[in-house]
Amino acid sequence: MNPGLSSREKEILNQVAGQLVSRKTAIASELHQALRATDMSNRLLISPRRLEEMAQEEVETFLHFLETGDEEETRQRGVRRASEGLGERSALAMTEALRRACWMANLDREALRVALEASGCYVNAFLEGYMSGREEDILKEQERTRHAFQRVLEKQTRS
Repeated sequence: MNPGLSSREKEILNQVAGQLVSRKTAIASELHQALRATDMSNRLLISPRRLEEMAQEEVETFLHFLETGDEEETRQRGVRRASEGLGERSALAMTEALRRACWMANLDREALRVALEASGCYVNAFLEGYMSGREEDILKEQERTRHAFQRVLEKQTRS
């Protein structure tokens, strides 16, 4: 569970997670729509079927995060999404859809505050991992480009 939370806040998050579980299909649908709307921002072609799976996986992960507060697992998910080719606009749209799900959950003031803080932590951890994954991918691509350039130079000097 989130170490910085009081027992009352942990209890509230469990209740929020329970309430969101009942809307899991609707939230996954909203995420899927957000991913489809930003599909062209992805670096690789991601099939519509995979986008739907991603949406469902993200809802499950988010609900799990509300119960555990495991930011490292969330960071790793961000890294994985970056390596799958998810674009920046898609990542932002997806995380915004998760925040909106908390906002639209018809929570009382205290529960809404706790849920929005938790969703903010989730989004930050996800985006931190995503940016790390993108950086890693960019460095790999730069290395491949450097090797290709070296090979071309070597061929030219032999000619």
